[in-house]
Amino acid sequence: MLRSAVIFSLACLLATAVCTAASGYVLPAPFVAEQMQEHLNLPDQMEITQQLHVYPDEADGKSQGAERLGKTSADPEKVSDPEASGPASFSQTVRYSRPGAYRSDINAPDFSQIYIESSGSQLFVLDGKILEDSRQWYACYKDLFMFSSRPPLVRHLEQLGVDMNISSLGRLNKKTVYVAGAGYPDLSRAQVWFDKNTFLPVRWIVAPAKKTGQQPAFEIRYLDWQRFDDRIRYPGKIEFYENGRLARAVTVEKLDRISGVPASDFDISTVRKKYQSASEVPENRGGAAEEVRRQIEEFKKIYETPTQ
Repeated sequence: MLRSAVIFSLACLLATAVCTAASGYVLPAPFVAEQMQEHLNLPDQMEITQQLHVYPDEADGKSQGAERLGKTSADPEKVSDPEASGPASFSQTVRYSRPGAYRSDINAPDFSQIYIESSGSQLFVLDGKILEDSRQWYACYKDLFMFSSRPPLVRHLEQLGVDMNISSLGRLNKKTVYVAGAGYPDLSRAQVWFDKNTFLPVRWIVAPAKKTGQQPAFEIRYLDWQRFDDRIRYPGKIEFYENGRLARAVTVEKLDRISGVPASDFDISTVRKKYQSASEVPENRGGAAEEVRRQIEEFKKIYETPTQ
């Protein structure tokens, strides 16, 4: 009798151990976000030189690469080939002044762009005109890098719809990830995915799928993680998808620590005085500038529509 009881107890312990090993311990989302900040080890001020690639919108809603490769399902591992379409490319300079300030500048022959976020406010200048209420979804990528402590980052993500009270384990490209904001594989919620081993972000669903089986309306992928100055971690490539279509990509060329950046460069009221407000998006001049405008309007239309 005693022997049977011992065997039964050992069997229960073994079953519990197997179950725990299979499911894994899920860390709370705020703790995962804090670990990400520690592993990034970002300086208070930095300047990044990068190439922005704007992909053309196509009638069927897919990039040429997605059509050629047949990658049109909601599977997060099946995405467009970033090299298959012919994007328009621009040199972009990005500066951070942490916590909470960011600026990007593009000066090209056919269009110019300034985007600033500071103290919770935004300013977007396109072709010398200020666009009011033009929230830039593709600028959301930097939000994970804007804060130097856990509480403001957690609050910010929650304001953007990521429920930081929910965390789960998932899979992406055969790697285990922490999913903050949803129970994997639910894609109906805003969520951020972190590599389980490095705590580095790999995917952010900014605006979720409208219906089961569809691709997220907007998502960001963080790829090709690099080391700068030995300790700083920053993605070498960032990709932006609209309904599964590759819309933009950023390739980082250089990251430098900087200091003494004039506060006026991030001061929205100062910059605003230099430009004229536009009640509407500036006139259509075609090309990449028009694709930027289209993405602005598409984001406003989809992101501002409530999701369940």
